[in-house]
Amino acid sequence: MIAAALRLGLVSALVLSLAACGLWSRDTTEPPAPLPEFTAVGTPTTLWSRSIGRGGDRFLWQMRPGVTEDLIVVADVRGRVTALELDSGSARWDTRLDDVQVAAGMGVGDDIAVLGTLEGLAIAVNLDDGDEIWRTQLSSEVVAVSAVAGGQVIARTNDGRLHALDAASGSTRWTALRTTPALSLRGAQVPQILPGRVLASFDTGRLLMLGAGRGNVLWEATVGIPSGRSELERLIDADGYIPVHRGAAFAATYQGRLVAVTLDSGDTIWSREFSSYQGGDIDPESAVLVMTAADSHIWGLDPRNGGDLWQQRDLRLRGVTAPVAVGDQAVVGDYQGYLHWLSLDDGSIMARTRPGSGAIVTRPVLNDGVLYVISADGRVSAIRARVDDD
Repeated sequence: MIAAALRLGLVSALVLSLAACGLWSRDTTEPPAPLPEFTAVGTPTTLWSRSIGRGGDRFLWQMRPGVTEDLIVVADVRGRVTALELDSGSARWDTRLDDVQVAAGMGVGDDIAVLGTLEGLAIAVNLDDGDEIWRTQLSSEVVAVSAVAGGQVIARTNDGRLHALDAASGSTRWTALRTTPALSLRGAQVPQILPGRVLASFDTGRLLMLGAGRGNVLWEATVGIPSGRSELERLIDADGYIPVHRGAAFAATYQGRLVAVTLDSGDTIWSREFSSYQGGDIDPESAVLVMTAADSHIWGLDPRNGGDLWQQRDLRLRGVTAPVAVGDQAVVGDYQGYLHWLSLDDGSIMARTRPGSGAIVTRPVLNDGVLYVISADGRVSAIRARVDDD
């Protein structure tokens, strides 16, 4: 019997291990698609790129850049935290946290940056000089950290808990818990702080809206329902990025469904069968819901009813990240460190670049028309979010 939640990097890795139980068994696992050929209609522009230290395993080191008005704050796996100038990538400060292995972050706001560690610590540093302000021991490994807003930051831990921490002191304001299944995917949705509320999803396939002040449940919605006889078949994690658009949230589960629910009540607007652990995005100008499926197919959907608009299959099984939608384009990263630009008109690939040799570890962060990207080799890059016709 599995005594604690077993976290996985990719479901394909588990399938491979099960298929290869016999020493002489032939490996029939489908490989990732080769890098697809395409006709470029634009050239990506890299503004700057630099190493931030030692990267990490792309399944354990879920580092997102924290972006402020003039800084990008990042951390390497050994606890080196660096603040870079947005316009040049030059270091404003650099600090080292002792005795930690960084697992997740970076949440910024209220003049602090917050990260989480494999040891279950949430640590805040001063945005002005990088000095450590507080560190708080939580219940287990920290797998996601929200932005800092309203005087608090939300840390998600590996045991299914949300911890609301005071931004000034690190003290716990409230904790919310949903039971974690014995078997679940490695990863977690980053809690989203909305005005007076917190939107979060869980490995049980549930989506919750909580009150930001007390953590009280305002509503709870079912995104996916476990089915099947084995624990593998019953994986139903809701781990991906959840876009919010016109009063609705769009959430998906692995081996489950994609649903649109109202932000006010959690009532279902529409639902459809879908499998995703990365999530999606939507740009208000294009109004195309872009979703990365579990097989790395990328879908363009109508956000009003979930209907198909197009499907991009050429990146199949390439470990594609959740997309970033920018006007009539979308950008995704993959396991070989490539960024791919897609047209939201038909899903065709428009452009490609490779900012680092390691995998793109998390969904790129968009700020003022620039994408900030971290790769598993410990490189952070600033790249213009849109490509123009050459």
